[in-house]
Amino acid sequence: MKRSPVFFFLGILLLLAAWHLAASAFSGLVVASPRDTIEAALALLSNGEFWFSHLAVSLRRMGLALCVCVLAGGILGLLGGIFHQVRALVEPVRWMLATVPGVVVVVVFMLWFGMGDLMVISIAASMGAPVIFVNLVDAMGRADENLLAMAKVYRLSFRTKLVKIYIMAAAGPFFSALVIAGGSIVRVSMLAEVLGAGQGVGYCLAVARSRLDTPELYALALISMGVAAGAEAFIFRPLERHMADRAQK
Repeated sequence: MKRSPVFFFLGILLLLAAWHLAASAFSGLVVASPRDTIEAALALLSNGEFWFSHLAVSLRRMGLALCVCVLAGGILGLLGGIFHQVRALVEPVRWMLATVPGVVVVVVFMLWFGMGDLMVISIAASMGAPVIFVNLVDAMGRADENLLAMAKVYRLSFRTKLVKIYIMAAAGPFFSALVIAGGSIVRVSMLAEVLGAGQGVGYCLAVARSRLDTPELYALALISMGVAAGAEAFIFRPLERHMADRAQK
């Protein structure tokens, strides 16, 4: 479904208006104004140390987590969509990861992996993989029965059925799930960095909180949202549209 640009920008204006009213009603120590937040964000983005020591570190962790998430969730989702035994085997782990609170996962993984890259990447990947798995399994379960019957009649190989039927059926839902998983990875990575990392945007959030620097705290949250929005707008959504166009041809 197409999104109306007019109402999209109207929604942004309403959000900014509500933010401005909240900043006016409360102390600047509680809610930073949009102007102060933007100024703090520009100050951070003009700081080379923030780029290389924190933002780049967070982006690397998120990128690696997304790769692990796609590989684990994608492979298990494809196998689970074809073989119900695999789905039944993975389902308890999927249910556990999807229902346990993120902060519990962070604390447990800190005990297992210590503080640093491995902890953040493993936590973020484990939170995103179930989303990919569930959407792939459901999409492959809705593969065209007529095409599957024809493949059986013509005795097509398993590889041909996988590429031409199952993967094409799952492509659109996969990229839709990738958008959700990407947002989840950003949120969980920030949480893990706040609680157990010495570098990254989440670590900067923890420092800003300890200094009661509300504008910087809001600016870091804004930058984090910008990362998620940029990945969705310029990577995930174009890929989703491309695969949807291919599926219709």
